[in-house]
Amino acid sequence: MDERKRELLKQLETFFNEDEDIAEVSLFTKEELETQMDVLRLLIIDYGPDLMDVLAECSFLPLQDTEVLYFSTVLTIRMDIPKEGLSSLSGAVSRLNFFLPYGSFSVSGDGTMLVYKATAAFPSEWDDDKLYKLMEISADSALFVAESYTEVLSQVADGKMPLSDFISTLPQV
Repeated sequence: MDERKRELLKQLETFFNEDEDIAEVSLFTKEELETQMDVLRLLIIDYGPDLMDVLAECSFLPLQDTEVLYFSTVLTIRMDIPKEGLSSLSGAVSRLNFFLPYGSFSVSGDGTMLVYKATAAFPSEWDDDKLYKLMEISADSALFVAESYTEVLSQVADGKMPLSDFISTLPQV
């Protein structure tokens, strides 16, 4: 199973190597990382309206369920959340996540990082072509959804947009 997952990630590596907004694409094996899973890392340049650099990591979660493959895309969006903006950012993230069509934002436990994570579940009996197509859609969707909100969340974190103003941009339920 590990070799199958690695081959699927290699296909995704080829796909992202053709994207001009991605500065670096590297597939790291679990042996190299000394972890339980292979990880495809992407350094994305000029991401979002603020044209920031973002690190994205794609992998299969190392769960023991053999009937389902969990494909995950994690974006590290910011690593410099100001302490004074943490409370407002946390409030914005918790409200925004309710409305997201896919994935969710979170703030790291130490309050310094803003990340976005999306995971899709695929039946493991699907053929590799079908799995790969859905991996590509899943990763692209994660990049698109997260990019749609990076600027406004950064404004909240930096104190340039009050939480109340951010909340007023969300649908009212």
